[in-house]
Amino acid sequence: MQPIGHLIQHASTAPFYKRRFGSLGTDAVSHSKGFAEKIPTMTLEELVAEKIRSGDPYSLRCAKGRLPLVVFQLEYDTETALYVALDRDDLKHYAEALRRCWSLLGLKRGDRVAIFDYGTSPVSYLASSLFTPYLKQGAADLLGCLPICNDGVSHMARRAVDIARLVRPRVFFIRNDCLQPFTAEVEREGLRLSDYTLFLVAVENESLLSKTEQGAFERKLGVPVYRLLRMDAAMFLAMECPECRLLHSWQDLYLVESVAERIEEQVDNEKEHRLVITNRFARTCPTLRYLSQIKGSLEPAGCPRGPKEYRIAT
Repeated sequence: MQPIGHLIQHASTAPFYKRRFGSLGTDAVSHSKGFAEKIPTMTLEELVAEKIRSGDPYSLRCAKGRLPLVVFQLEYDTETALYVALDRDDLKHYAEALRRCWSLLGLKRGDRVAIFDYGTSPVSYLASSLFTPYLKQGAADLLGCLPICNDGVSHMARRAVDIARLVRPRVFFIRNDCLQPFTAEVEREGLRLSDYTLFLVAVENESLLSKTEQGAFERKLGVPVYRLLRMDAAMFLAMECPECRLLHSWQDLYLVESVAERIEEQVDNEKEHRLVITNRFARTCPTLRYLSQIKGSLEPAGCPRGPKEYRIAT
């Protein structure tokens, strides 16, 4: 979407990045290798520290000349609340990322889609233009699907089961911490879930179900359970592919790296690979080399459902 040099140039108008880049010229980072070598990673802790120091809700990440139209609190358990600002273009491209997640699952015109998550989750607010001001077309609008949302709190599990029974959605997106109450309610009612929906998608910000947890829910519920990865600080989405069972994401929207980080608790300098995300479309709050909480590696492209897409193993 944007060349690396243009990303650097634009982000440099935000005070947070201007200090980090110093006198670094865009010609020095005109390709991804130079970018990774010269631009330091950005951590959640740094965003928190900047918010506390400056008092700016966006941690001084807003680029010069951009008008925030929509503001969302990010879902992190941090010392102070963090926020992200978006304009029409940001919303458009972010919704396109969600549309691609839905398309990877095979969703199409006329399909009903249920969402059991908070309203501040991008899985909810990017679903439809009816849900978010200034969003011209959400994922449902783009595909012709029919979305229905349920509050993402555990005590609403009974209503979520009612939605499954009455609406019969093709897919049900459910936040991780609501999966167990939802499962318990399905079991309590003796419901055969496969009669009402084809599969579930577990969603969480910077967290994924383990393969063991995923398998356990599949056995209990009798339907496939896929995983959608959110990284809200980077406005990033990746969807588990039903065919290759790796997470897919898109090179025109994001630059994804897998970076070895030393584990501080280990005395033998053991390292783990964590995903680092650069957002190619975010203009209001640029995100360059965000060091996520997610351990993962990049696998060769080539899945039939997305031959040129990133494939991420976790």
